[in-house]
Amino acid sequence: DDLLTCYKTMVRPACEYAVPAWHPGLTRKQQARIEVVQKRACRTILGPSYTSYSEACKVLDLPTLEQRRRQLCYIFAKRLLHSETFRDWLPPHRGEISDRATRFSQLLDTVKTRTERYKRSPIPYMTNLLNELGT
Repeated sequence: DDLLTCYKTMVRPACEYAVPAWHPGLTRKQQARIEVVQKRACRTILGPSYTSYSEACKVLDLPTLEQRRRQLCYIFAKRLLHSETFRDWLPPHRGEISDRATRFSQLLDTVKTRTERYKRSPIPYMTNLLNELGT
């Protein structure tokens, strides 16, 4: 129990520092390397009762770091959307662009991207995340 608390308060925050800025641009290999940190922590915490990573996450009630990064990005995007100061960082709602009421008017306008690199940057990622999970 002390090891889990130590992991949650000291190690995991270091793995998640400024996550909205760098998470969208991660490659699969980089994601796997970050996930290894939590796998090792689970193995250390559970000791001989460790069977698999998915079982360890269930037993310790931990989401995967991928799920947690996505959740943190979503929370940050929602705060950005409701911020008076930084609201203009995200595109407007489709209903604000045209005055027509459609079933998609509550969604944010899609950010047009020409390159894969820009598509994987924070603003287009968070826009898509808000549209996918709801604003």
